[in-house]
Amino acid sequence: MLKSHKNLLEPRPSDRLRIGDQIVDIPLREIAPASGGDATRVTLKSLGVLLTLVAHANKLVSREALLEWVWPDTLPGDDVVTQAITQLRRALGDDREQPRYIETIAKQGYRLVAPVEWLVEQADQAAAVTAEDASATARIETSTSSMSSATRVRWVWALVSAVVLVAVVATMAYWRGRDDAAAVVPTQPVKPVALQRIASSPQREEWPSLSPDASQVVYVLNREDLQAAQLVVQTSSAVPPKPLTEMVEGRWDAFPAWSPNGRDIAFMRATEASCELMMIPATGGAPRGLGDCIDDSMPVSWFPDGKSLISSGRLGDDSTQSGGSALYRMSIDDGRWSPIAYERADEDIDVRPMVSPDGRWIAFQRNISLGDVWRIPVAGGKPQRLTTLRTNFNGLAWTRDSRSVVFSRYRSDGVVLGKLEVDTGALVEYRGNDGGMSAPSIGANGDTVAFVVEEAQSQLRRLRVADGEQAFARAKILYPSSRSDIQPAVSPDGRQMVFVSDRDGENRLWWADLAQPDSLRPIEGLTPMPRFPVLWHADSTRALAIGDSLDGRKTAYEIEPRLGRVRRLEVPDPVPVYVAYHPDPKRMLVVAEREQGRLAMMLYDRSVQPWRVLAQIDDAVFGFADPSERRIVFVRTYDPAIWQADLDLSHVRRIDEVRLRPRVRTLTSTSDGVWVMDTGPSCEWLWRRVKGARPASAQCLGSGSYQPSGVSFDVASGQLFASTPNFSGLDIGLLPLSVFAAAGEGETSGTKR
Repeated sequence: MLKSHKNLLEPRPSDRLRIGDQIVDIPLREIAPASGGDATRVTLKSLGVLLTLVAHANKLVSREALLEWVWPDTLPGDDVVTQAITQLRRALGDDREQPRYIETIAKQGYRLVAPVEWLVEQADQAAAVTAEDASATARIETSTSSMSSATRVRWVWALVSAVVLVAVVATMAYWRGRDDAAAVVPTQPVKPVALQRIASSPQREEWPSLSPDASQVVYVLNREDLQAAQLVVQTSSAVPPKPLTEMVEGRWDAFPAWSPNGRDIAFMRATEASCELMMIPATGGAPRGLGDCIDDSMPVSWFPDGKSLISSGRLGDDSTQSGGSALYRMSIDDGRWSPIAYERADEDIDVRPMVSPDGRWIAFQRNISLGDVWRIPVAGGKPQRLTTLRTNFNGLAWTRDSRSVVFSRYRSDGVVLGKLEVDTGALVEYRGNDGGMSAPSIGANGDTVAFVVEEAQSQLRRLRVADGEQAFARAKILYPSSRSDIQPAVSPDGRQMVFVSDRDGENRLWWADLAQPDSLRPIEGLTPMPRFPVLWHADSTRALAIGDSLDGRKTAYEIEPRLGRVRRLEVPDPVPVYVAYHPDPKRMLVVAEREQGRLAMMLYDRSVQPWRVLAQIDDAVFGFADPSERRIVFVRTYDPAIWQADLDLSHVRRIDEVRLRPRVRTLTSTSDGVWVMDTGPSCEWLWRRVKGARPASAQCLGSGSYQPSGVSFDVASGQLFASTPNFSGLDIGLLPLSVFAAAGEGETSGTKR
């Protein structure tokens, strides 16, 4: 069977090898004569074919096996293998009739017949970094050399493996958690599915809720300028909707939830000054107030008896204080929220609860950056972890038999819908063929799921801060494409740019010399985690990034963007989500999961192996050093503040407030201090320095169509690089639940522990 066919080259000892008289540079995808001469660059898939043949040198490899390994999540034509072999023969200078490298076995496949030699010593020498930090680098390399041979082999394999199987990286299983509860991990690629759109106006439509019989859907219709929103209702087909509430300037009706008996719809009505839960007859009429919102950014849903609502919110009365989010229940009769009694830590962030139709269970998401699906008995008690996906979720819903949960989650290949069988742990996931799928809703008695179809295109823009309020209007687009470019990171010398893009169909890091637009190329060897930008070293030769390794784990990498070289860092944490340089080259900052999805920032001594923890700040999600003021600046989840600590992580304190969220996308460190994109009463894009010892400085850059999804600042030129959407489309889609085949019938399956 193809799926049981094992790649024999696990792991690989280097990123350069000699095949016959040719040298292959894997990170650069180049093949050049060993005696000298021009190099030929091959495609990623051709390189995948070559390395697969190397893994089985002098053995027959069938075309079917090549398709399975190199094109694992697509349905390519058989000619793609022929095209790859042709390109390889041309680059190697091979002759099909008298092959010295690749032999064709008629109607069977191919065999690599040239001798293979891995150039380990040359590869290690080429990985050396600049002399400025040579002592720290030498310590890392020395400790690597002193590892056991098995550990060293795994370390080198991580540097080059994603070059061949980058498509597999995006779909392989995440590592299993340490919890005793049942947990699932996806083990197969998601399946594409054709979406049925029932609402696709130019206005943004979101937060659908199906009637119990799935014959109608209520959803939010935003005004084009996003300054108002109303509820509309339509049948579950592509027909014009009817307004349920009015569109009123400065008022937003959101998060509708159809009652179990089908007669009423609960929703949230918010203004700049207040938020109230309302209920309106499903046939229309005047809404009535139920009580105050517990959190104006979180949806509500019903208990099956129709007498209570459930939602999530903060503990305590002061929303500016850091802390978690808990589950609450509101009685329709008295409009009061009461906490649900269950085990949780004060810092746990529990959101988006849904009660099962049989009234026995509450499913919810715990934590944000590394979130998972959990459940508790409806009366409360000890939570049970249902998944170990460690990702961001975008809503969940129970099936009518209360045996499965349908959820939306982020994967590196898009926003997908998954169906989890709670008792067996079986999981099947689907990706829309023309958009992500989020905010699922299932009628209590229906067999249909409604969801939001997400489409967006973001571009990198270069703004001149000196242009003031005209800066956004005069901005220039960098590297135009039909896909999305996000998380720009300009080098400290202002000459290079690294950003995340799916412009070739897969999420990658891309690099360019800003003075040479045609230098743009992808950095092979990792699939980046696009939540955070890469962080440059002060010498502008190196940068840090988090990416997926071959087994699906989050892994820290140090890259040399100009050279296209990638190497894995021996970070002790199994799930790092962010890594940053420290002014002391012996030290490094790492944000990682500590327990059950909660994050912490560790200060490591990396001069010893394994790295030693020197200090820790709990619940920090993102941060970096500010050498100009000798401090660490960081942010915490669900906290509008910016925090700082000394370089040894002591004296933790709040220093600034930010109106624009999330701060991780708009906060950046420069040689001139830490800057943040904020917003003010009279300015949508307010570029300002974070409070500290340096004088305050702020400049209004005008108004953008959307909030930036990443910024980076070059102090010397006064240029700001921002990623902003060209458009962001939200439509309403429908799918029959029958599309989610049982995991045991050939679709994606999970692993129950």
